[in-house]
Amino acid sequence: MEHVERKAEEKNWKTPLNIDDGWKKKSFFSLTNTGSFNIKLEKDSIRDSVAKQRFALSDVEVEEKSLLISDNLYSLESFKLSKRIALYSPILNEVRTESIFINAIQTEKEVYFPRVNGSSLDFHRVHNLEQLKPGKFGVLEPEITSFKAHIKEIDVFIIPGLAFDRFGNRLGYGKGYYDRALVDITEENKIGLCYSFQIFDSVPSNENDQRVGTIITEKDIVFSRRNLGGK
Repeated sequence: MEHVERKAEEKNWKTPLNIDDGWKKKSFFSLTNTGSFNIKLEKDSIRDSVAKQRFALSDVEVEEKSLLISDNLYSLESFKLSKRIALYSPILNEVRTESIFINAIQTEKEVYFPRVNGSSLDFHRVHNLEQLKPGKFGVLEPEITSFKAHIKEIDVFIIPGLAFDRFGNRLGYGKGYYDRALVDITEENKIGLCYSFQIFDSVPSNENDQRVGTIITEKDIVFSRRNLGGK
């Protein structure tokens, strides 16, 4: 399902890269070492580079990798035990979620999708993907008349990202919608989906960036080192 034209994708990610040695090592200094200006530059460099790699994937590659990622998700105990999950509508070659939606419905889970509400997100129940309509930024979202859940009632949030690291740090598009919406949700209840090339040893983050507890790629399941006792 193509939600955004490839020409729009290419236009969005034409910014030239200035990739330094730090990026090549897939590691970055912390905010305390570099300051807010440098951390923004580092985030933007990662966003540009990863988006271009993701844009280069063929439809067949996206489909094959997405199915492998979905299979890894199904093996996760927290997903198996969940009754209510939140999904996302993929854009810009993000990991596809259609098969996850079908699996969830078949296993009698309630499925919710985000809808932009001001500067944050609400999560509305969806029974059929045809209920999703283009919303802000062209992303498919539920209609406002659909049932809205209290955020604490959702067991698992499955979210996209441009980059993740092994401490659960997530880098999105820079708008902060998920960071604001999930500020009171524990890391263990947040699962990031991405391709293996989107995982870094570390990504720049600050106090407003919300971490995830688990990251799932086509190759493996990565549990946050923080949840495993790391710092």
